[in-house]
Amino acid sequence: MKKLILITLLSSLPMLMYGQLVHNSKRPADPATIPLDESKKGLVMDGEIEDLFTYPGTKRKYQVFVPKQYDGTTPACLVVGLDGNLFGAITVIDNLINSGEMPVTIGIFLDPGVCYHPDGSVARYNRSNEFDKTDRVFATFLEQEVIPRVEMMTTPDGRAIKISRDPNDRAITGASSSGIAAFTVAWERPDLFSRVYSSVGTFVAMRGGNEYPALIRKTEPKALRIYLQDGANDTWNHIFGDWWEYNQLMESALNFAGYEVMNRWDKGTHSIKYGTIAYPDAMRWLWRGWPRKVETGATMNGTLKEIIDPESQWEEVFELASFQTPPYPKGENIRLPRAAKSPVHTTLPLSNGDAYVSTSDGSIWFYCAKTDKWTKMNTLETGGPDMAIYPDNRLLVTSEKHSDWLISYIIRPDGTLYAGQRFYWLHNTSNHSQHPTGNMVFDTNGNLYVATYQGIQVCDQNGRVRAILTLPCGPVEKIWFDEEYIFVHSKGRLFTRKLLSTAHNSWEAPIEVKSQGQG
Repeated sequence: MKKLILITLLSSLPMLMYGQLVHNSKRPADPATIPLDESKKGLVMDGEIEDLFTYPGTKRKYQVFVPKQYDGTTPACLVVGLDGNLFGAITVIDNLINSGEMPVTIGIFLDPGVCYHPDGSVARYNRSNEFDKTDRVFATFLEQEVIPRVEMMTTPDGRAIKISRDPNDRAITGASSSGIAAFTVAWERPDLFSRVYSSVGTFVAMRGGNEYPALIRKTEPKALRIYLQDGANDTWNHIFGDWWEYNQLMESALNFAGYEVMNRWDKGTHSIKYGTIAYPDAMRWLWRGWPRKVETGATMNGTLKEIIDPESQWEEVFELASFQTPPYPKGENIRLPRAAKSPVHTTLPLSNGDAYVSTSDGSIWFYCAKTDKWTKMNTLETGGPDMAIYPDNRLLVTSEKHSDWLISYIIRPDGTLYAGQRFYWLHNTSNHSQHPTGNMVFDTNGNLYVATYQGIQVCDQNGRVRAILTLPCGPVEKIWFDEEYIFVHSKGRLFTRKLLSTAHNSWEAPIEVKSQGQG
């Protein structure tokens, strides 16, 4: 009997210990959580979306909050709340607008999608598929389908819904999977949202969220202000990782990268409870100083500091015909032999008249100007068609098909290639079939710049990504250098920017490069 009592006490010990960890203190209610008088309240309109495009077959409900102070003529600020009206958000926002702690703001509170079978039963839930992915698909869904639909609405008293296009006037919020989704939307599209509240965010190994701390440290800072809330006992599922640990890693990375970041750590679990308690202060902090712009911070990433000109930002070039890939001084009339059955993809002319040419099937051909002969290189079968030549002309780098890797070859004196190895590793290129690895070019320091869906990934001499340059409007499809100016194609648009680094294109004379060592 004594043994049974002891076993019972030991088995209950974890629960007794856990009970000492959670909050049990009484706290006064935040004034912003108390509903306003009916005469001061804004109104709420309901809607439903059946999506046929971004997430085919999904249906979802949403609510639109319109404050009393909105006049129907001046575009309002915007808060998008994912997972619907979490945190008692509508009441809080209504109060903060009334007290002047927030600007006049329209709220869109959106549920995740659900797919139904023809018999009316649920066929699949779409929440994780929409929220946990670390791409820009959900941001596009908001931009192209949700917000325009809301702007077609009119209040019962005839006010048209007009929403500001300025990302500085927009916030997005969520919890758990919608917490990481809120961050992802702003991270991928800082041209849409500048302010983020993430409660118990799922920054774990579910659909790539665990990559964020590394990406934040390597990526040029964006104009975002972020409030994180989590508790020391937060773990929903140990298979995917430790939520509390990863939220702390997020805060550490954001701090390193110079972001405006605030955290509210507590002893809570994976629950909406403490996120709701934090929400009023989070909204006050996110909107403080408005309409002053959210600014980018100063990163501690040394590679970014070495290549970014702080006085230069991306500028769109509207006259595309005025800007073309720099002309090749030699080799422009090179034609592949008939044995090459696939079309030319990349041509790398060298300063001595030689050239490397890749075809769309990944084959590489070498042209020797002295002998006027072509030689097909014995390269790895997995090779892709994009290439770059190291500034000293002793290495050639190619892409690899369906892979996050680039292959590095040593160039013999006769121009042939050997010792091919997977050498350069990139972030999240194989996950994006619509835009895998693009073209690449070296600078005079031996750093490799690669066009990818993630942005321009900058690798050191030892093949590691140390910096990422991004455009706010979408993936980087093609890049080229003209001395210290870099040019970028994205979605049919052309951008340029001055960098502190200088390009070394294949047709320029070889130069010696200072070694970065083993690293």
